[in-house]
Amino acid sequence: MTLIPMITPAIAHTYPNGRMHNCYHFTLQSRGVVETVQYPPHRYEESTVVYDDASMPLCAVCMGTHGVLDRLVLPPGVR
Repeated sequence: MTLIPMITPAIAHTYPNGRMHNCYHFTLQSRGVVETVQYPPHRYEESTVVYDDASMPLCAVCMGTHGVLDRLVLPPGVR
């Protein structure tokens, strides 16, 4: 698999819900690559990341919600 370099604003706009890697700094690097990560099925593990308006912490494995939103039925095309 070849990772294609992109300018950082393009990465931020194209992948608004992406997770930045710890060794990457948006204002210091002008280009970066997008790495697709696939998580195997797993149970929710509470992390230390909790947003002010969140009802629960994000998952420590995938940084997802694993909550009601995962079961929410949305119209086609809605993310």
